[in-house]
Amino acid sequence: MPAAKIAKPEEMTHLNAHRVVAKDHPRIRFRGQLDQLQARIVLVQLELEREADHRELIDELEDILSLLRRVMRSEVLDEPLEDERILGLTLEELRAQSHDPKAAFGVDPMAPPSRRFGRAWALMNLLRAESRVAEETAVAAFKTGPSKAQQQLLRIMNRLSSVFHILMCRLQADVEHGG
Repeated sequence: MPAAKIAKPEEMTHLNAHRVVAKDHPRIRFRGQLDQLQARIVLVQLELEREADHRELIDELEDILSLLRRVMRSEVLDEPLEDERILGLTLEELRAQSHDPKAAFGVDPMAPPSRRFGRAWALMNLLRAESRVAEETAVAAFKTGPSKAQQQLLRIMNRLSSVFHILMCRLQADVEHGG
């Protein structure tokens, strides 16, 4: 006999197959931020398609989208990700490049927002800022007693803003060094 379906009031949603929670539950808020970041990335990809010289960047954003889909699945199922790499880099390699962009790309760290670096740079900065919001909601969602999978997601979400910073540094290097 199939398991009885849980009755769910409209203000509630499924956290998993066996539990309903308020729609403002921290984990549901985190899922919403993941949804929002994925939606913004798709819009940015469409914006970048207007310019022929950003094919590689569009593909890199697709790689990030793939990771975010896996993060969502991992969060829902509370299962660790098999591969943490982003853009082919480990979390440690991402941290190193992000923390020393002078060595990695020949540019100073975290240039103040400026239109002089171009539209793609500004769009990556927007995604960087939105990824930080998603990270903040992950921290709130997994504040007490995170599982191993949730600890992994916290590390990945922490590095996500570094990924966008790295993409910004690459674009900045192109502007500054004529790449």
